[in-house]
Amino acid sequence: MKAICLSAEQGTILKEVSTPEKAEPDHLIVKMEACGVNPGDLAWIGGALRGISPESMYDVCGVSGAGTVLEVGKNVPEEYKGKKVGVYRSLKYSDTLIGTWSEYAHLHIQHCVILPNDVNVEEYSGSLVNAITPYAFYKQITAEGHNGIICTAGTSATGRAMLGVCLVNDIPLISIVRNQEEKESLQDLNATNILTQENPDFEAQLEQLSNELNTRAVFDGVGGKLISKVAGALPRSSTIYSYGFLGGKELMSIHTSLVLMKNLTIKGFGNFTSETVQKPENLEQALNDLSEIITMPQFKTKVGKTFRMEEYKEAMEFTTDDGGKAVIYPFKK
Repeated sequence: MKAICLSAEQGTILKEVSTPEKAEPDHLIVKMEACGVNPGDLAWIGGALRGISPESMYDVCGVSGAGTVLEVGKNVPEEYKGKKVGVYRSLKYSDTLIGTWSEYAHLHIQHCVILPNDVNVEEYSGSLVNAITPYAFYKQITAEGHNGIICTAGTSATGRAMLGVCLVNDIPLISIVRNQEEKESLQDLNATNILTQENPDFEAQLEQLSNELNTRAVFDGVGGKLISKVAGALPRSSTIYSYGFLGGKELMSIHTSLVLMKNLTIKGFGNFTSETVQKPENLEQALNDLSEIITMPQFKTKVGKTFRMEEYKEAMEFTTDDGGKAVIYPFKK
């Protein structure tokens, strides 16, 4: 079968590898129909996730996607066979894993969430990775005593999924966006507490609203200057959880006096190290829970452009200002 693999000489290469013929125990063979190109895919290819995210046989790239289950191994319920699934291969280690940027992936059952059979698979080609992160975050911050969230990357794929998780669990969420256009896009997804950075009263509005809603857990996917501004407006005893750096190389600058006066805590968050992903019983529950809500519009993958497998390098370089993702179609001619 065709697969996009790591190459020592070229970085990545499209080549032929062995097609999985039998699903091992606890595994499925999935015909990959659409693969969203997520930051995690590029991070794995670049080596940033080595030792953190599971490796693949034949060094096949790709951590996410959607497709149809062709074969199930021992211990996998027969109901999975023939079902459409959204997949995220980084959730479980496996010696026989085959990555998603291939015609047929070999994945553990805990890499998959069942989708309705009538869905458009490209709309879920990057969904599970973006759904599991806010789910795991919600579980962690509520266990730590928080009951409200501020999300700095409100219109990112993870930010939209955070909105879905908060709506389902009736937890207050403040979404921070760049401009009025982004605000309107979140309003279309039923968000109510949205603040725009371009508003001259942004910090004052954040301070007032975060105190009213008691949102003391900050999911920060931006970093840099934005989180420096946000920190000064936070309620006392808030926690900033650093997840991403969409702000690029801009440095975060928070004066020590502010940390002391407001009793701020700053720490990292990653779904790989969360109790949701680390504990098999929690991960099983998470996938069951997400299967019930994954079709909500907040979890859909925003498709920017589709590519044939032979065009994967262009897919990896594709960017858009509105958050649309490149999607690779393994069987597209």
